Amino acid sequence: MKLGMFMMPGHPPERALYDAIQQDLEEIEWLDELGFVEAWIGEHQTNPWEPIAANDLVVAQALARTKDIKVCTGGYIPLFHAPGPLALRIAQLDHMAQGRFICGLAASSLPMDQALVNVDAASGDNRKIMQEALEIMIKMWTEHVGEDGEANVWTYEGQFHTVKNVENHFPYRAWLKPYQDPHPPIAVASISPSSASLRWAGEKGFIPQSMMFNAETLKGTWQAYADGAESAGRTPDRALWRVSRDTFVADTDEEAKAYVKNSMMGRFWEEIIIKTMVGMGAAPFLKHDPSVPDEAIDLDYLIDNLFLVGSPETVTEKVNQLQEDTGGFGTLLPVKYDWGTIEDPRAHAAAYRRNLELLATEVAPNVRDVIAAPAAS
Repeated sequence: MKLGMFMMPGHPPERALYDAIQQDLEEIEWLDELGFVEAWIGEHQTNPWEPIAANDLVVAQALARTKDIKVCTGGYIPLFHAPGPLALRIAQLDHMAQGRFICGLAASSLPMDQALVNVDAASGDNRKIMQEALEIMIKMWTEHVGEDGEANVWTYEGQFHTVKNVENHFPYRAWLKPYQDPHPPIAVASISPSSASLRWAGEKGFIPQSMMFNAETLKGTWQAYADGAESAGRTPDRALWRVSRDTFVADTDEEAKAYVKNSMMGRFWEEIIIKTMVGMGAAPFLKHDPSVPDEAIDLDYLIDNLFLVGSPETVTEKVNQLQEDTGGFGTLLPVKYDWGTIEDPRAHAAAYRRNLELLATEVAPNVRDVIAAPAAS
């Protein structure tokens, strides 16, 4: 099993944005030093607890401060972007990354993000916009410029966007292609156990990324992806599957639990996530047993039954159990939360880095490989 990091990233609203981003960049440097393979950076416009509105600006700075780790958008939300210019912006970023970039996309699950651009998610338009935008972007990456260097002339007329690739007007012409051929790898994130987005990702052969819920929910997201792949004649490969999980490792179980309960991770869950999940009827995604009443879901319950929290031995056991329960996945993405206090953004830096070191050196090497090799497509 490989290790990455999903950086929503979670910071308290009181944190100065500059300080928040500097913390994220420092952590990505640590991840690079410790051999983590990926860092995924989220994007929202209206969530003060996830304050990154332009994730590729953070990606660009992180690439300049690291050597090996892939720094990925996790993900662009196409609701906020015109797909033609976005495709060329990503192509430029791909050149800057020199192979260390994966382009993740998400349909958007926040009602205020959707309202900002007048999209009603109940209609499924947020998902349809993402799919149409990616069709246009792939067309731009692969058909923007012909083999002769001349522009390919075409018009894409979709439900939400019309994009024209026109003939050259010397000295102005189409010229930009991505660094990776034919384009950066594409990843799609989803939280729903019957995700239409992941079914579509399976059909297209994109990378699936599932969010931080219980094993039964994760199995549902994988099944949606696998069904989509098989419907298109593809063989789904569990090694591609990225799974996010709230994680903290310390030398003892008691230290790890105490950290979470007194950290921004604990505060975020208590103030925002638990209330949101219960309020939207998604509490079952958090339960280890459907018979658990919603009112029993608190931070202690989550630490014991959902999160990967504890000593290296405890967390290794929990990861192994998660691998068995889900059928196996290729990369674990612990979720990043602010590791400071309101007064000091670096207050718990040493404990947080120790957690990353234990994950890399004592947990990941001891996780059992349960993934069977996929049959040839």
